[in-house]
Amino acid sequence: MSTGRDLRHLQNPSAIEDAFSKLVSGGKIGYKTVIEKKKIPSRCTNCGRGGEYDQKFCSQCGGEMKVPLVTCPKCEKQIGDTEKFCTECGTKFS
Repeated sequence: MSTGRDLRHLQNPSAIEDAFSKLVSGGKIGYKTVIEKKKIPSRCTNCGRGGEYDQKFCSQCGGEMKVPLVTCPKCEKQIGDTEKFCTECGTKFS
């Protein structure tokens, strides 16, 4: 039975990695996994055109390139790139 409480603040990232590496390796000692994070391409704030991850300015209009939010910075809920507020905690996105 679940209480519905959010316990993510109690998670230890290194303990999660250790548990994952034991699971993947079959319990071998010294096995270290590499967890890759997907790089999200940046988008132009002016024309909306996509670009490279590390691109700073748009090659078409000269607008500033920014990486769109994919999770709420406060509660970590996944969000769409057009949302202005988090539907979970109400955080306003700039």
